Amino acid sequence: MNELVLEILKVIVMLAVLVVTRYLVPWIKAKIGAEQLEEVKTWVNAAVLMAQQVYDAKPGPERKAIVVDLIRGMLIKKNIDISTEQLDTLIEAAVKAMKMQTRENTKLI
Repeated sequence: MNELVLEILKVIVMLAVLVVTRYLVPWIKAKIGAEQLEEVKTWVNAAVLMAQQVYDAKPGPERKAIVVDLIRGMLIKKNIDISTEQLDTLIEAAVKAMKMQTRENTKLI
């Protein structure tokens, strides 16, 4: 009888380990990834606003290069890896949001 209980406990432990490695670990990784992405979005929004305010006289491509350099430096320090395409998309989204906000503010005046 004790051997049967021991075998059942072994199976339960193996199933628990399987469930944790199959579902819990990827969920945690995805959660951390989502949190990092939100952090990067915040940085990008701030960098785009900074570039617009400080480097307003420079053309758009130069401002974008400044933002890319700034964000890449922050990503390296935080050991976060995102692709160039992802970073470009985040920057373009931040620029679009900034322009939409500017238009809304202009309409209110």
